[in-house]
This record gives sequence, C-alpha cells and structure tokens, in this order.
Amino acid sequence: MTVRTEPTAQVEAGQVEPAKTPNRLPTITTMILAVAFIALGAWVVYDMNTVPDTAVTAEIETLLDDYLAAWNTSDGEAFVELVTAGYTLDMVGGVASATERVEGASELINSLEPMEWSVAVVGERMMTGDGPWYVTEVEHFTAPGYGAEGADGVSTFTVVDDGGTLKIARHAFVGNN
Repeated sequence: MTVRTEPTAQVEAGQVEPAKTPNRLPTITTMILAVAFIALGAWVVYDMNTVPDTAVTAEIETLLDDYLAAWNTSDGEAFVELVTAGYTLDMVGGVASATERVEGASELINSLEPMEWSVAVVGERMMTGDGPWYVTEVEHFTAPGYGAEGADGVSTFTVVDDGGTLKIARHAFVGNN
C-alpha cells in the first residue's frame, strides 16, 4: 500500500524536487514587442492620413495656379493683378528690378506668346512660413528655344498679404533657362 503524502511533505522528505518558477521573460518580451508593433502600425496609419506641415493652402495654390496661367496665356493684365507693386523676378543670370517687371509686365508676358511658351508644375508644391509664405515648386518648360525635351527648374515664390489680398512679392527661379 502506498501512503499518499502532501506535496510539501514530499519536498521536505527529498522525494520530489521543488517546482521551478517559470521564466516569464520570453512572455513579457513578446507582449512588449506586440504592443510596440501595434503602436508603430497605428502611428503609420495616422501619419499617412495627416496633412504634412509643408502642404500649400487652397488659397495660395489658387494664386500660384492663376500666376502660372497668366504666364502660359501671355496675360499681362492678370499677371499685374497677382503681384505686389514691389514684385521682383530673380533668375539665374540676373535680377529684374520690381519697377521693370511690374510696369513692363504686359510686354514681358505678351512676348512669350509667339514663342509658344508653356510651364507646368511637376509634383507637389511645398510651403513654409506663416506670412510671408514661401512656396517652392519644380517646373518643366516647353518652348522652341528649349529643344524637344524642354527644360526643368525650381521656382520659389514669396507670397504676402497685400492689404487683405494674397499676392506674389518675389519669384526666384533656378534652372535651365
């Protein structure tokens, strides 16, 4: 007949080894990693669905679209309405003074028509600032003088509040011109 003893008595008698406490480190590590991966996934979803700090506002986007349309349609009058009285156009190879550009805008813009000038924005514009605002865009030009492939460049616009109306105060261009 076998005598049944309590486990504690068996341990004390040396008949059974005491149970080892399970190692919880792998379980804890797995749980921490799972929480970290879930948090990372949530952050990625959040980041993909938020507007970047460099997004251009709708009002400034419209101003720049109208500005480029004035260049593309050789509309000097529309151009003058979109720029400040102190507007400056800076290009590689020279700086046009504000007076020359604003007073002669119609002549400048109208001179592009016979050249079949066209400029298009490539990609998305980026903006920084909180008045004045600085907007940068990559542009692709086509005109007979630029060859079959056209030319590329980067324009940076300084947009200001001119008496309650947003206008372009400066246009700096760097590229193949």
